[in-house]
Amino acid sequence: MKNKKGGNNNNNNSKNKKTIFTSNIICLVDNINLLKNNINFPKFTYNGSDGFKTISFILNYGESIRADGGAMNYMSSNITIQTQAGSIFNGIGRFFSGSTIFYNIFSNNTNISSEIMFSQPNIGSIGCFYIPAGKCFDFVSNTYICSTPNLDISTDLKLGGLLTGYGITFVKVTAKETSGLVWISSFGNVIDKVIETNQSIMIDNDIILGFDSDISIHTRSVGGLKSFLFSNECLVSEITNNGNNPIHIYLQSKSEKSFKNYIIPKR
Repeated sequence: MKNKKGGNNNNNNSKNKKTIFTSNIICLVDNINLLKNNINFPKFTYNGSDGFKTISFILNYGESIRADGGAMNYMSSNITIQTQAGSIFNGIGRFFSGSTIFYNIFSNNTNISSEIMFSQPNIGSIGCFYIPAGKCFDFVSNTYICSTPNLDISTDLKLGGLLTGYGITFVKVTAKETSGLVWISSFGNVIDKVIETNQSIMIDNDIILGFDSDISIHTRSVGGLKSFLFSNECLVSEITNNGNNPIHIYLQSKSEKSFKNYIIPKR
C-alpha cells in the first residue's frame, strides 16, 4: 500500500524504529530519547521529582520486566507475576549483595497495553544502563531495581570492599547473548566519570556506583599519617587506566553513609 508521497508504509515504519548500536556500556540517564520507539525494549518513563523518582513501564504483548522482590508499586491487573530464585548459590549471593533472594518476572500475555511501576530503595536518581552483548558490569549492593529479563543478575566478590566500606559483594549484570537494560538506584544523581588513558583518580568509597568488571580497584590511604587520622577521608579507592581507550566509571553524587551520620544525631 502506497502513502500520499508514493512511499511504502511498512518501510517508513521500520525507519522510525530505533535500536542502539554500540559495543560500549552507556548510561541513559540524560539520553532516554535514544530508546524512543526502540523495538528491543519496553517503553518506560520516570515519575516524581529529583530525589524520589519512580519508573513505570508500558508492557505490550509478550514483553516482560525482571525486578527485585518488593520493588513493585502498582501494576495493571492483567500483568502476571512469576517468582524465581535460580540456583541456591545465586540466591545466597543476591542476599549478600543487598538484593532479595527471590526475584519477580512481570509479563503481559494479553493484547492490552499494561502499566507497571517500580520504586527505588535510595533517595536519589535512577540510572538506566545499556549492557551490550558479551559485556558485564558491577554495581554496588542495594542498588538493583529491575532489568530486561535476558540479562543475568549474579554476584561478584571483591575482598577489597571489606576494607573500603562499599561491601565485598557486588551486583554483577551480564549480557550473555543479547543486549539489555538495567535500572539502578543512585543515592543522589548519577555521575559519568571518564578516566583517560594513563590517568589515575582516587574516589571516596561511599560514592562508587558501578564499574566494568575488568577494572582493578586498589585501596590506599588518602595521604600521610596525619591525613589518614584527621582528614575524615581515611581509605579511598584508586583506579588507573592503563589501557589504550578511555574507561567509564559511575558515581553517586551523595554519600549514604554521610547522610546517615548527619541524620542520626538529630533524631
